Amino acid sequence: MKLPLLAFVSVASIAVAGCGGSKVERADVSYGCPTSADKKISSKEDLIKAKVEVAGSLPNIAVVDLRCTDRAGLLRIDADLKNDGRDERRIAYRFRWIDKNGMRATEDESWKPLLIYGKTLYTVTTTAPSQDASDFRLVIMDQDK
Repeated sequence: MKLPLLAFVSVASIAVAGCGGSKVERADVSYGCPTSADKKISSKEDLIKAKVEVAGSLPNIAVVDLRCTDRAGLLRIDADLKNDGRDERRIAYRFRWIDKNGMRATEDESWKPLLIYGKTLYTVTTTAPSQDASDFRLVIMDQDK
């Protein structure tokens, strides 16, 4: 009686383990971040180019990584900004939220000032204001001019 029960539990645990194995990304998601089907994203650099807009010039400041995840139905984003220069830089950033139809999901956020010291990395973290916001653009501008 114990042997059939043990065999059943073993087979069931293997089946359950096999179902949770590999993670398959959807076609409209790259590196965890939402993307449009018409833009081919094959690297993190391509993702950053597709998601980041620079208003004007921004010497010595670069977005070096983007991470996205879904938290309770809301898009959460971490963006790493790096200052390659020696001096601190004053910049401002905001997120533009986009709905599933490519339209603005909300009014534009206000600009958020940020001081990044020389030779440092700073992580900007945000969460979408609503579930309607299914995509985003990070807009950055220089405030030192």
